[in-house]
Amino acid sequence: MTLRAAALALICVVAAAGTSSAEVKSGQRAPELDGAKDGAGKAFKLKAHRGKWVVMTFGGSWCKPCKKELPAWDKLAVKWSGKVTFIAVNLDNDKAKGKKFMDGLKIKKMIRVYAPEESTPAADVYSPPKQPSSYVIDPKGIVRELHEGYESGDERTMDRLLGSLVK
Repeated sequence: MTLRAAALALICVVAAAGTSSAEVKSGQRAPELDGAKDGAGKAFKLKAHRGKWVVMTFGGSWCKPCKKELPAWDKLAVKWSGKVTFIAVNLDNDKAKGKKFMDGLKIKKMIRVYAPEESTPAADVYSPPKQPSSYVIDPKGIVRELHEGYESGDERTMDRLLGSLVK
């Protein structure tokens, strides 16, 4: 193998390793969701929620754990109403499919945001390590926790976490 080929192989390995973990980590400022829109088609701005605690989760209709996580987070959104804003970011490229997915789950309290992977940079910027991935963001806009995936009982873990953070 030539030196040039070895260098190229090393670059490919490093690049692949870099894409397997979240770009946004605890302690970093939560980036804006450029290109994301609310259910009415208006631009969604995460910065509009500064001054509040936020739990923002990424997922889509293809994600089986999302089908359980979103209703669980929606119940927490009711419990933490006025103290924590819960945001569901749907990554489906077909907005109608994403809307149908969330409607089918009867999401009532969470803010619904649509950020198709193909046309918005939101998923690339955050690079959620799993579907779903939830980011707990403090009132200053700093990511305090990243919760990867969803298993039954995670809602109790999130509830305890919020209890320890939100005063």
